[in-house]
Amino acid sequence: MVVDTVKSQSLIAIGFALFLGGAAAAEEPQKPGDDERAEHQKNLMAVASSIRLLADPERADSAVKLVTEPILRYTDNTRQIDGSSLWVWSGGGRPTAILAVEYYPNDRRGPRWLFEIASLSTERIAAHREPELNFAAKEPGLKFQPLAGAEPPADKAPRRLTQMNAAARRFAVHTFATIDGRIELRQLSRPLLRYSDEKADVLDGAVISFAYGTNPEVLLVLEAQKREGAPAAWHYAFAQMTGAAIVANLDGKEVWQQGEADPPAVRNSYVNGWIAAPAPKSGE
Repeated sequence: MVVDTVKSQSLIAIGFALFLGGAAAAEEPQKPGDDERAEHQKNLMAVASSIRLLADPERADSAVKLVTEPILRYTDNTRQIDGSSLWVWSGGGRPTAILAVEYYPNDRRGPRWLFEIASLSTERIAAHREPELNFAAKEPGLKFQPLAGAEPPADKAPRRLTQMNAAARRFAVHTFATIDGRIELRQLSRPLLRYSDEKADVLDGAVISFAYGTNPEVLLVLEAQKREGAPAAWHYAFAQMTGAAIVANLDGKEVWQQGEADPPAVRNSYVNGWIAAPAPKSGE
């Protein structure tokens, strides 16, 4: 009887597993939204790759390659921003510029993409996309300042990451929005990007986001810079990724601010604007 009971239990278990497997197999092809998400990601990539970036506005041969995968995907339900992403143009080392592409499906003027480009270069850049964009920066994007009171960069990369996180916590950033008023941004727990750049005397660098939810509004760039004849030291700079006015404080003291840039807007090293998006297919 024991053997028969075990056999019976085994047969029941096998039958139940086959039932579950069959149910799962039957459900597998039915993944609502998969096609739409894939199409959306394809459209995001198409918008991002349609913008041409030049490391030097005076040189047509200075185009910088867009990295094929975004460094961040995010949404912002409060502002009705659908699946959006952050991209970089980079030839290796410090990125030349960063791009946000956001989708507004319910805009009163119809579905639209918002693009934002911020220079991460210490030189002037340019960006082009006909007919919406013909931008030449008036000044470099990053203006580095020594990070006072920071201990010297550590020898080991993991320890330098710890130093970067500690340094970033010394900063507080907030925006002023017309409707929302003052908004305190939160530092994302991990850098968006980490790099080194021997040509630029960068031992270690990171791009750190101060965000509204997960929406990156301000970028803090921290670098351990090693110049010939001088010990390595930490430096910082900021980049704008929002149309709202911004204020950044270090140890409670204001060190950087930018005025409002409601799109479409052109600033010295930042630009934003709109691109019309195809209307959703019927039934989506």
